[in-house]
Amino acid sequence: MKKDAVHANHHVQHRFPRDVRFCALCGGAMERRPVLPDGDERPVCERCGFVFFPSPKLVVGCLVIESGRVLLLKRGNEPSMGKWTFPGGFVDFAERAIDAAVRETAEEVGLQVQIDRLLGVYTDPANHNAQMVAYLARAHSGDPAPSAEALEVHYFTPQEIPWDEIAFRSSDEALHDWIATLKATG
Repeated sequence: MKKDAVHANHHVQHRFPRDVRFCALCGGAMERRPVLPDGDERPVCERCGFVFFPSPKLVVGCLVIESGRVLLLKRGNEPSMGKWTFPGGFVDFAERAIDAAVRETAEEVGLQVQIDRLLGVYTDPANHNAQMVAYLARAHSGDPAPSAEALEVHYFTPQEIPWDEIAFRSSDEALHDWIATLKATG
């Protein structure tokens, strides 16, 4: 029987990994215990001994640059629906970060991009469960277009960026870093 698609509830998702209660391998109850060699407390399965080492989710994004302007999209989903950011999303298991950035840009705004270089790695203090890797890129083919994830798409000069409507602090920091590269190259 086919089940209906769901939207991720980000309030629930942010409870992970803090509230892990059952083992992913055997379903046994997890308890916090010191784990050697450092003695830090981690969730340990009471039944099979599996130790859960939480790690952040990796998010990627592309600042697509054209003629001194950056491509931003107005988010069509939560969190921060209706606010602006650049194309991006989560890296899938066993996917390279750079490949995920290219894939997410194509999915969200219909552009095939060429990555020029890494811009930086960012952490949003409101969401320590995610680390964001931002790349500078340029359009290779296609025209930017809205999608289910991008209600609007628009190129902005640094002066035109809607700073009060940027979705995430990490996006804001990456945009400021991009502007700093413009000033440095002069």
